[in-house]
Amino acid sequence: MQRRLHPRVRLQLPARLRWSAPLAQQTEQCQTINVSRGGLLLRASRSLLPGHPIWVAFPFDAQSSGAQPETVARVVRCAKSDEPATGWWKLAVKFEAVREATLKEAALGKTGNSKGHAGSASGNGSDRARTVSLPIHVRQKGIPWHEEVMTIEVSADKLKFQTCREYQFGEHLMVSFDLGGEELWKSDGESEAEVTGIEMAAGSESVMVIVRRRP
Repeated sequence: MQRRLHPRVRLQLPARLRWSAPLAQQTEQCQTINVSRGGLLLRASRSLLPGHPIWVAFPFDAQSSGAQPETVARVVRCAKSDEPATGWWKLAVKFEAVREATLKEAALGKTGNSKGHAGSASGNGSDRARTVSLPIHVRQKGIPWHEEVMTIEVSADKLKFQTCREYQFGEHLMVSFDLGGEELWKSDGESEAEVTGIEMAAGSESVMVIVRRRP
């Protein structure tokens, strides 16, 4: 008999999924079927391919006007529901290892982040980066249309975000935080940044872009 790494509990609570698509980010509010420390089984209205990276707000309060913790996860299984004539999908997601240790703290708002997002820190001074998922708007300088993406890491003068678009080394981008500014990048509007690194995202067609804030 195979034992699960994390025991499951039957629990129906609202959750919100967010994922990157080629043209824009997509979101869906759904409900859990069961939960564990390592992931969720959800009742969703659409299918996603295994391996697809997503961000999960759980439990999700649709009435809240403030920011809610979002946890990095990855789709591990998606199957049509066996409920007759429902059209629902059973979506199993696994939290990324870097996020599991901070999930409980994020829900309790004890990570030291005033917005309640989970995070970890490394480095010193202005390069003190935290693993934190925050929605941001990014656009190429001189082009009015922005892309909504999620951060992977944030520090006082750098950040890493995941995107399906192509950016070039040295390209100047305009960045603004979706929720009015994160404490490390306080600004009344957009901040100019330069692309300093590009990494391939494992198991995904998206890439990780690293930008440094310009003075």
